[in-house]
Amino acid sequence: MKIISKPILIKKILFAFLLSFLICNCSTDRDKQLNSSEYKLLLSADKFDNPLIGFKNYWEIVKKVAKNHNITVVEKTNPFTLKHKEVSFFDTEQRELRKAGFLIRQKVKYENGNKKPGFEYGVKYRQTEPENALAVDLILNNGYTPKNETIELESDIVYFSRNGGTNETTYSISNSTILDRAPEMRLGSFANIYPVLGKLGIPETAPLTKVAGVSADEWMITPGKLDFGDGLFGRVDITVWIIPTQDGELRIPEFSFDHPFLDGKQYDKDAMRRCTEFIVKLQQFEPDWVIAGALKAAFLFEMDK
Repeated sequence: MKIISKPILIKKILFAFLLSFLICNCSTDRDKQLNSSEYKLLLSADKFDNPLIGFKNYWEIVKKVAKNHNITVVEKTNPFTLKHKEVSFFDTEQRELRKAGFLIRQKVKYENGNKKPGFEYGVKYRQTEPENALAVDLILNNGYTPKNETIELESDIVYFSRNGGTNETTYSISNSTILDRAPEMRLGSFANIYPVLGKLGIPETAPLTKVAGVSADEWMITPGKLDFGDGLFGRVDITVWIIPTQDGELRIPEFSFDHPFLDGKQYDKDAMRRCTEFIVKLQQFEPDWVIAGALKAAFLFEMDK
């Protein structure tokens, strides 16, 4: 048996420690990078009495503005294929999860007018600063499979915010899983899936109720992409939430596009300028289509008051 002298052994241990330190720090730096951005514009409900007609009309506006500013539109073969889901949010009676920055969201897909089996559950943690958004770990417990491979840091940029009219940016991480059956609606059931929820000081027996007692009927199209140059493509969604209220229906239409920062890529300044200014150009071209902006989930929580 080969005997390793004590000085050599110490050097090897120190080298291994240094290598581990460097790897951990490199990993941490990489994890703190912004992985994607989504740009949001709230639209007038009056333009979406018929969602499909509203989608078609606004997509034509988007294409005109893109053409006016030399932005290539990569349109899908069938741009107006409708996607239909039921979207619900759950929280404790005192809305303690939202106060702590967390959202529990449930999605159920429709096919041919009927709900498909299964439930998609997602937990999102949102903060106004990126480092705060990264302060929690949304890893799933053993036995649950995440929908996506990685937990990423995303920025949500709401244009023409109703909080002062300027752009409002929040940062979030999220993790989703698909289940055959809905869990029991109490905090402990979701803490068994997302361990971080069990560390908030909320009793595990606390019941979870549907925010505002209603679900949003979501209709969406994903008609194509905007090519801002330098490999920066914005994937477009146009969405309408239809929410039942005591006075009828609340409609919340939204135009948005998102893009990744692949491997931490920093796009050139002209591409980023075209990207960040595009929604401003849309508002200037057709201001009657635009209303003061907010995140769609905020409307449900406001109905809950």
